[in-house]
Amino acid sequence: MKKTSAGILIIGNEIVDGIVLDTNGNWLAKRLRTLGIHIKEFMTIRDDISQISKAINRMIEDGCGLIFTSGGLGPTHDDKTLQGVAKAFNLNLELNTEALKIVERQYRYFYEKGFIKSPEITDPRRKMAILPKGAKPLDNRVGGAPGVLLEKDSCVIVSLPGVPRELKWIFENEVLPWLKDRVKAAFYEEIVELSAVDESTLSPIIDQVMHEISGVYIKSMPEIGKIRVWVSAASEISKEAEAKVKNAIKLLREKLEL
Repeated sequence: MKKTSAGILIIGNEIVDGIVLDTNGNWLAKRLRTLGIHIKEFMTIRDDISQISKAINRMIEDGCGLIFTSGGLGPTHDDKTLQGVAKAFNLNLELNTEALKIVERQYRYFYEKGFIKSPEITDPRRKMAILPKGAKPLDNRVGGAPGVLLEKDSCVIVSLPGVPRELKWIFENEVLPWLKDRVKAAFYEEIVELSAVDESTLSPIIDQVMHEISGVYIKSMPEIGKIRVWVSAASEISKEAEAKVKNAIKLLREKLEL
């Protein structure tokens, strides 16, 4: 996967109709860039099985070896992403026992916390554990629907929920370790602590630094009395990745006047 090109497929009628603003695609694109992955395709389509299937096949034909989908994994009638993925590869859909355990665990947790009235695995909840044959579920500790990873015909499809918090949790905890084992670009990261800075002041400065230093990803992690900042970058050359991170930290401190 040294020179993998990726496609990002945003799925949802609410996105296409302008009801909801997509932020997942932008977040994924920035995150993948820092890993040395080239974004070749970026599409937004409706919750339609045929459209999903056609979009995936088009991305594959255009040379995308890695495709991320966002949205359409939930329990409702219009959550059709996995049906579209299955159609793209002529695969059957089947109940995945590992995925079902994730769904059961999450709804039991939601019930114990008082978020829902019953932990019963109803048909709509069970639907979230029905995956294309051969797919692997990705754990979700934030919501109810597992993410899904499918390796098929020299292509990898990673399907993530449309809820931003869920998408980010699954990516950081399940997808990122998988990618790091396979993407051959050099990766470098540092975590720095900043005191006397609040996140509302830091956020626009992070955006500025990421814009000025291409390929750098910065994530803030607030704690009591301080903010930890994770700075990472990828490059084909290890020293270049390290230099980007160190330059970003220096620029961050300069803009914050620390």
